[in-house]
Amino acid sequence: MGNLPNIATKIILALVILIAMLVVSFALILGYFTLTAPETSQAVHIYELELSTSGPLENATLLIPVPSYYNATTGENETVVDLSRTSFKNFDQDTISVEIERVNGVPMLKIAADRITPLYTNRIEPIPVMPGENESDLPQPTHIYSDQYSEETPVLIEMELRMYDTAVDHEIETRTPLGHEHLFMPYRITENFSRAEGGMHDGYHLSEGSSGYFVEVPFILSYDADDENVLTISTEFQGTNQWWVLGWQSNSYRERIEHEFEGACNGTYQVRGVLITGEGVY
Repeated sequence: MGNLPNIATKIILALVILIAMLVVSFALILGYFTLTAPETSQAVHIYELELSTSGPLENATLLIPVPSYYNATTGENETVVDLSRTSFKNFDQDTISVEIERVNGVPMLKIAADRITPLYTNRIEPIPVMPGENESDLPQPTHIYSDQYSEETPVLIEMELRMYDTAVDHEIETRTPLGHEHLFMPYRITENFSRAEGGMHDGYHLSEGSSGYFVEVPFILSYDADDENVLTISTEFQGTNQWWVLGWQSNSYRERIEHEFEGACNGTYQVRGVLITGEGVY
């Protein structure tokens, strides 16, 4: 019986040592990730444009807003869009010119051509893979293309322009990008929202709890087209901070503008868009 106090003391001492080791290990792990998070941090800009027309556009000039920021040092509005680092898909660059042009000091994306024709394709039905079959042995789908809608080619293909820029030299202010970060310009704030209920609002989907603004930006369009023609333009910009701590973490702001223009256009059109701020982990 006399050895029981000694055994109890040893057990308590072992528990104390174990707890101390766990605390030290946790502190080391926390310190490691605290040090490595800045080393893996990265700021990214993502710009996308999608454009489709149901019929041909004649003598077309499209001036579309791009994300810009007023640089007080240079006294100029500067855009993050660099066409030399931008990928194009379904753009006939032999007949369609794409460049950045300043309009009243504000950079805009200028798409111009004597004629912009649509591109339609057939609908590809998925081929089921049965047990024991090799997918590579199955017949490959055949794509058929046309410049007009038909029962054989009912799917309208979008022209796409994309840029993914990791050469951002600062941590992006994702909570309050107004006045601090690149936005589609020139813009006018028409409404702000906070802790949205989620769902569709004015044609845009808002996630539950999201905050931000509805804005208006000008599109300057000039082209001839049939009265029933529909030109659809969708453009989006996102600024993201990301880092690695037990997996990739990030926060971001994003702005999206999309609209359908019917018939011929010749003038300036104010288009409603949405700016969502403060998404992600902080």
